[in-house]
Amino acid sequence: MISSKLPIVLAIGIVLGGILAYAGQAGQPMIKPELVPVYQPKGLSFETGEKEIYRASWNGMISIATAEVQTVPMVVDGKKVFQVRVEAKTSRALDLIWKMRDTISSTFDAKALSPSRFTFSQRENSRVIDTDARHDPASKRWAVNRQQVGKRAKIYEFESQNTLDPITAVYLARSIDFKVGDRLYFKVFGGRYRYLLELFVEKKEPVTLESGKTVEAFRVIPRIQNITRNGYASRLNDAAIWLSADERRLPIRLSSKIVFGTVQLDLIDDKRGTQSTSAGARQPAS
Repeated sequence: MISSKLPIVLAIGIVLGGILAYAGQAGQPMIKPELVPVYQPKGLSFETGEKEIYRASWNGMISIATAEVQTVPMVVDGKKVFQVRVEAKTSRALDLIWKMRDTISSTFDAKALSPSRFTFSQRENSRVIDTDARHDPASKRWAVNRQQVGKRAKIYEFESQNTLDPITAVYLARSIDFKVGDRLYFKVFGGRYRYLLELFVEKKEPVTLESGKTVEAFRVIPRIQNITRNGYASRLNDAAIWLSADERRLPIRLSSKIVFGTVQLDLIDDKRGTQSTSAGARQPAS
């Protein structure tokens, strides 16, 4: 059962993408989707770029996966943007049972954090799926192309209405000056479905990193609601995310229960100041 939940757990903690595939026990309805605020970024602590490495472990004993997250400022068509790239892979031991090599990327505007492109390359055992989503600012619509090997490509289009890709939503949340007791709301998409995401800032508490350093962090509880199906909100299987309480609001830990125990994701390395580039030197991931 570890393997079936692993991509979900990795994505919750880092990009929140995988939460779109799983709902826990039903809860109360959240706010109406049309009432989701249009947040304005207050601070961009990742403006000069950054790179983080996370390790996922089962029951605090066995390392099962790692994920690298790199944020790079770029210039595309004369416009400054950020590109975030996430590469997640299972450990050699788990590869014998279930092998994952997933890559997720997002490109969004450097001022308003408006998304322009999102890609998800899934390589999980024999399962091969490529998702390419593009946002047209003129028509304010998303076009999502999903291709699974052995199946016909599927294309989904919908009006944006302030709907973000999962990575952009995380970076926008990091840029908001929230406090304990706040509830942040985002509309995000995953394939053909759209979701309402709630992040409840439950409390602030110390967290000891693998390095031995203790930092103050916000404990955040996520809930998700499928608004395409008009479903009820669900909490994510006792999941919690810890974001550093400094100006960076950096994800430093995730914990989520699975059938046999708990999977925890921890920040093990962090570097700031990734060199910027231009579209001529490096194109957004495709």
